[in-house]
Amino acid sequence: MLLPAYTRRQFDGAVELGLLNAAFGVCALTGALVYGAVGSRVRRWPLFTVAFLIGGLPRFMVAACTDAFTPLALTMAIEGLAFGVLNPIMATVTYESVPEDLRSRVLSATTAAVHVVTPLGGLTAGFVVESVGLSTTLPAVGGMYLLATLCPVVLPVWRRMDRLGSAHARAEGSLLQGPGSKRVG
Repeated sequence: MLLPAYTRRQFDGAVELGLLNAAFGVCALTGALVYGAVGSRVRRWPLFTVAFLIGGLPRFMVAACTDAFTPLALTMAIEGLAFGVLNPIMATVTYESVPEDLRSRVLSATTAAVHVVTPLGGLTAGFVVESVGLSTTLPAVGGMYLLATLCPVVLPVWRRMDRLGSAHARAEGSLLQGPGSKRVG
């Protein structure tokens, strides 16, 4: 949401914005394809954690610290590769942890929440940029993003994503079902 404001201020055009988004998108697709090919051979939690950390703070700090296009384009490409593995991991974990009879409701509620919150993020970003300026907003948002990306490191529950794919976890059932709980149905 800050990228359009940054490219307008730094580069005076939509071409750079398009190139940055294209670099990110092509590399995100590449990351997803590579994960699809080799993802079953790696542990989810460490890969997710590293990808999440790579995908958050760097672009904001690079944008805040340099006026050059190339460093930001390289950062966006690297972040695209990192983000390319996040969605397949999250989708897999969701399908493994949510009981089949609740999946449509859980996925619908999640999608609806994302669609409600996304425009609010853009409005908030615009308000903050207008209030305190882009040079202050970029590192502040980057810092908040860093805090969010540290969750898989700090909160032990995130490590469960490795156990979900194991035969033991499948034999025990969903993580949403605790020991002795009954399935809704």
